[in-house]
Amino acid sequence: MSVRNISLRALILNATAIAVVFNLLTPAASYAGITEEIQARQRQIDELQRQIDEYETQAQAVGQKSRTLENEIARLNAQIGQIAAQIRQLETSIDQTGLEITETTNDIAAAERKMNLHLEALAQYIRTSNEMDQQSFAQLILQNNALSDFFDYAQQIQRTQDSLRMTIRSIRDLHAQLDSRREELEGKKGELERMKELTEIQKRDLASTKGAKNTVLKETKGQEAKFQQIIKSKKQDLARLREQINYLVASGISVEDAVSFAQLAAIGAGIRPAFLLALLETESRLGRNVGTGNWQDDMYLCYLRLANIAKTAERKQYYQNRAETEKNAFLAVIGKLGLDANAVKVSKEPSYGCGGAMGPAQFIPSTWLGYESEVIRITGHTVPNPWNFQDAFTAAAVKLARAGASSKDRTGEVRAAKAYISGNPSCTSATCTNYANTILKKAADIEQDL
Repeated sequence: MSVRNISLRALILNATAIAVVFNLLTPAASYAGITEEIQARQRQIDELQRQIDEYETQAQAVGQKSRTLENEIARLNAQIGQIAAQIRQLETSIDQTGLEITETTNDIAAAERKMNLHLEALAQYIRTSNEMDQQSFAQLILQNNALSDFFDYAQQIQRTQDSLRMTIRSIRDLHAQLDSRREELEGKKGELERMKELTEIQKRDLASTKGAKNTVLKETKGQEAKFQQIIKSKKQDLARLREQINYLVASGISVEDAVSFAQLAAIGAGIRPAFLLALLETESRLGRNVGTGNWQDDMYLCYLRLANIAKTAERKQYYQNRAETEKNAFLAVIGKLGLDANAVKVSKEPSYGCGGAMGPAQFIPSTWLGYESEVIRITGHTVPNPWNFQDAFTAAAVKLARAGASSKDRTGEVRAAKAYISGNPSCTSATCTNYANTILKKAADIEQDL
């Protein structure tokens, strides 16, 4: 039988098969093995978090005791154990995120194969239906053995077309799911990048803490009297502080100024200076030492690129609410300062999202504008500058205070740290948890040396 002479029965069977098979298929493949591995990693992460909390409790308990050589070594040992557990947790989180990326990539590929298969089948149905539309009514009747068969098939075609409409809607829904999965995948890649940065910071902190322990043992030779002499002569250990805020110092600020600015900003906002320094130190590293990017390439054009690949409904969000808003805010900040927009460095575009964050506190332009009035009130500077350390410290302190940080509440500091990196103080992702752990551990080290 030629395509032109195809029967109504064949057309119905073809269309019905498309609808039934598509509706029997799941939207995306599940990979039980990968899912089990992800769950296993989560159990490991939870156990490591328990160990981290336990070490933190030990370090705090020792820190409240009188400062003796024995207590100092015990505190350092607790911190070494805590950092080692945090590194293992980060590495496990990286493994878990890698598995989630693999799972999501597999789901996307499987869903696309199914969608393409059924789109082709639907195209074949449309081509066949078009061939039949070109035949006369008499030809269609003559192809059936009885008139009743023709009307039965006509009714079946109506039902089949209704089913096909549902199938088409299912394909559209699947397409929307694929878009959502791709966004999820980009988010996971971003988390992976940030966690790798945090791992580097933690490893450096581990080496620093081990070095501090070895130095104490070497200088005191195990003698309590010598340890007390060291404490008396080093009210503020600038060498240790320099190690703790290495990236801030590398950005062109002295240890003394960093501490002074942090204390002034923290007092003005009601938070701990050590917590502020710890967060800024971490942020400057994640921002590649306050940035090497250009506002146009790494921020504005980046948002335009995201707008071009985004779903239609979200293009305005990227174009108007991000690209144009951040461009206008950046030019407003630069204009007030009388700077050359193309000469000023901002954070580079990372493998996730867009760059454009400014200064040691890594504020995006529109957010900075929202804190200018508070910076003016606290510092007295009439034109706040996100690249000025005092202004940046003050803005960060105010932002942390608004998010719940206070000088007496560690729980509030955890929530504030999570809000700083994600915008959500209740964030439960591995990145948020590890980020908060990193900052609180670093704050404890800095506070010990202030």
